[in-house]
Amino acid sequence: MNPLKLFVASLALCLGLTTTASDDAKLVTSISIEGLHCAACAKKVEGKLKTVKEVATVRNDFKAGIATVTPKLDKSLSPRAMWEAVEKAGYTPTQLDGPSGSFTEKPKS
Repeated sequence: MNPLKLFVASLALCLGLTTTASDDAKLVTSISIEGLHCAACAKKVEGKLKTVKEVATVRNDFKAGIATVTPKLDKSLSPRAMWEAVEKAGYTPTQLDGPSGSFTEKPKS
């Protein structure tokens, strides 16, 4: 790694601007989605989930019927907003698991 990149990475770490993989895993929300069975379905769900302002990334495994959502740095994801985003895409969430808990019906918040 060049000295400048090393300095920037070290500074970011000292300032707490980065997270570890285990920290990221604690923030991730997994959503099981009924009917998510092709790439086009996954893209539609991804688009709706990305409209939730706290969402940084969405990964879809349409073969497993699961969307994995990661929040923006220092943000919390609203389980209800994510559940509703999937519904707006025309699909039914069956389970949502994340830092706010596990849900098998639409969360209240």
